[in-house]
Amino acid sequence: MTRFLPKTAPWVAPVLVGVLVLLFAATQDSFYRLQLGTLSGIYAIAAIGLTLLFGAAGQISLGQAGLLGIAAFSTAYLTVDHGMGPVPAGIVAVAASTLVGLVLGWCALRITGHYLALVTLAFGLVFTELTRTVLPEGWYGVPPLAIGSLDLGDPQVFFVVVWAAVVLVLVGSSLLVRSRFGRSIAALRDDPVAASACGVDLARTKVAVFGIASALAGVSGWLFALYQGSVTETSFSFTLSFNLLIMVVIGGLGSPGGAVVGAVFLVLAPELGRRYEEYRLLSYGVILLLVLALLPGGLASIGRLVARPLRRRRDTPVEEPA
Repeated sequence: MTRFLPKTAPWVAPVLVGVLVLLFAATQDSFYRLQLGTLSGIYAIAAIGLTLLFGAAGQISLGQAGLLGIAAFSTAYLTVDHGMGPVPAGIVAVAASTLVGLVLGWCALRITGHYLALVTLAFGLVFTELTRTVLPEGWYGVPPLAIGSLDLGDPQVFFVVVWAAVVLVLVGSSLLVRSRFGRSIAALRDDPVAASACGVDLARTKVAVFGIASALAGVSGWLFALYQGSVTETSFSFTLSFNLLIMVVIGGLGSPGGAVVGAVFLVLAPELGRRYEEYRLLSYGVILLLVLALLPGGLASIGRLVARPLRRRRDTPVEEPA
């Protein structure tokens, strides 16, 4: 039965997430907890995209916050200043974020490693500085999500919408990792020379994975603008890019489900330790060290560690009676 595990595994995490989300939405009437849950889902989408880029393809990016910001500012500009609906504005915003990501991917064709990290870091810093000088006041009054006459802006409904998007992205990314393209991006990460010798188009693969991660960052930025109702220059600083990277590392590199776990953990953990706000960065460092030392596969590997004894017991051959 273990040979069927790779085919069924991509559906386990989305189904589990969907069930937990429905239970949470049905039992929670606390506005504050719904806000935390919604924010976790928004960041989880961007973290899944970074998992594909960094964990699966090995292309580090420290400028994902800038891509979220492009989509969020585009959404605010189109809805507030031009009266466009949230959904059409979201399509344009995601397209803009994806286009910028493709340009970054094209720029990354000749650089790798820490040079790529510096380029993406520079992009994030330039975006932050531009928004600080050009748009210091930001935008306010972004309308809530609505499709025609259907209002989806209620906190409980919007929470379900966000996590429905997380489940869809989780299914798609899990299947993508196991597809032919997923094997190509894994080859790009492990050995680009060998991958090129086997026929993998490295340039197309690298640009494509940058585009996918940027599109997911755009979806996250669009949802963030609708969730906040406003967009300011402080919302997309380097700290957000750093937090997204921590989500991916804590959850487990290359694991889309782990990115979701990391996002939820990193959003809720500061709330649990709000009394000790001055030790926030120190706690992040300690958590990273503990995860890297004790769980090299991230928090997502806990489920595999628990399931391993059960799998061994199931696969142990039963001796026939003499």
